[in-house]
Amino acid sequence: MEHLLSERDGNLAILTLARGKANALNQALVEELCGAVAAAAADGSVRGLVLASDRPRFFSSGFDIREVFTYDRDGMAAFFGRFIDLYESLYHFPKPVVAALSGHTFAGGAILALACDFRIMADGDFGFALNEINLGLALSPTLRDMLVNAVGLVRARDVILFGEPLTPTRALEIGLVRELAPAEQVRARAIACARLLAAKPPSAFREIKRSLHEFGRGEDAPGDRATLGRFLDMWFSDEARDARQAVAARV
Repeated sequence: MEHLLSERDGNLAILTLARGKANALNQALVEELCGAVAAAAADGSVRGLVLASDRPRFFSSGFDIREVFTYDRDGMAAFFGRFIDLYESLYHFPKPVVAALSGHTFAGGAILALACDFRIMADGDFGFALNEINLGLALSPTLRDMLVNAVGLVRARDVILFGEPLTPTRALEIGLVRELAPAEQVRARAIACARLLAAKPPSAFREIKRSLHEFGRGEDAPGDRATLGRFLDMWFSDEARDARQAVAARV
């Protein structure tokens, strides 16, 4: 794979983002992640998954502005449809998933981190931001549920509506991350967390995880592909176009 490193550490699969300075998400990286997550889910010898980064100071900055911002409606439908497949496959992964956030975690990168069961974040001058509102976008139902399940409704409202970066300390205070560690120790701490969870009885872990995700929404709730058209309408609205142009001008 060109943008993703896949390795084993005992019964854990370790997927390490390795694309450019800031692990900006594009079609190729999303496809590689989709394939690697599916393979880990199907491999009976894998008991847990760690999602990490090999970039200094970044987990992921979000979507690749220079590529994704140029997609027409059909291109964006294809890309975001696969991104939905990716974060929903992580969220519903039938084994423990831990994110090692070794630096800034923004937008699409924050979504991937939220799809994991637990997050270990670097303590330092880093931010975690779901800033979709600043781009004229609203969170889809699964994304909303992922955040609410992580921090509760009251704090989720604050994170979504303000769209401001959270410091690592604040992310820990609200329960968004499980622990903070020096950047050079984040990967090891995430692996240790995943190994602890992987030692739990797997059927019980899978059932408890499923039931927690269903709480308040129901077992038969549709995935975010059901609302893809609504997302595309927002993405190509004048409001969102103006916001993207302002972001692109600053890069």
